[in-house]
Amino acid sequence: MATFFKAELICPQCKSRISKNIAFSALIVCQTCPGCSMVIRARPGEGCVFSSYGNAKFRQNKTNLAQYLPACGERFHVVIGASPFNKYYSEKRITDLLLWANDHFDFACVFVPDTPTVWTLEAGGYSLDEALHKTRRQVRHLNNKIDRAREAADNAINRVDLLPWSLLSKYENYANLEKLCRTAFATDSEFQKECLAATDEVLENRRRDGYQLSDLDRLHAVDYLMAELPLILFGPELFGVQTSTFIYHRSLQLLEKLFAGEFSIKPMHGQHFVIAHELA
Repeated sequence: MATFFKAELICPQCKSRISKNIAFSALIVCQTCPGCSMVIRARPGEGCVFSSYGNAKFRQNKTNLAQYLPACGERFHVVIGASPFNKYYSEKRITDLLLWANDHFDFACVFVPDTPTVWTLEAGGYSLDEALHKTRRQVRHLNNKIDRAREAADNAINRVDLLPWSLLSKYENYANLEKLCRTAFATDSEFQKECLAATDEVLENRRRDGYQLSDLDRLHAVDYLMAELPLILFGPELFGVQTSTFIYHRSLQLLEKLFAGEFSIKPMHGQHFVIAHELA
């Protein structure tokens, strides 16, 4: 079954026709028109510019991460996942995501995995001091971009919170939810296999040059994933809301299988996951 389709939209300003191949599970938060350079954004109440001004509303694929957005009127809370070392998160892209979140949700937060990033760098061969230094520098840089994006988003600033993991981990029910993820990792061999595969992909880009990873390093690096999964699977319980949507810029096979119900651990009712990316 195809996971991509040809999406088309017509620029509301100059009427240029824009055609792109996009994933069924993707939400395109903005699109720059090649004809007039207008930045086209989704209309309030809709999640994707290709839905607002094109044919994306006709997507019928419901197999992968296809919970999309909650129904209108039920979009209470959204978490935008950010990464300190990922160049995707430019100030402009963060601003676009915040503007989009402000249009479609009551409350939003930007999640920054501060301490878990240290664990990943340690697993990749860096000393604790090196990992702390590199993480603090990159987190500070990312937080500055988020702050400037909040200012640029203007009226969104009062409804967008910065949520570092070091704060999230202090939430009353966080420890129990993370324990559920770790129990599944220990008891579900297929879930463990996919978690390790996702971790290997992260380590490949974060390890020290020439460092040979051991099985122990891989298990150590899984801590990063265990720290994020409560946000992706149990947002309504974690934040005390009816629905919570986790936004990320790309998919992972692990997430595809989680939302397809292929493991013993599954997203709770009211949890949604969507991919939001900008098409050049």
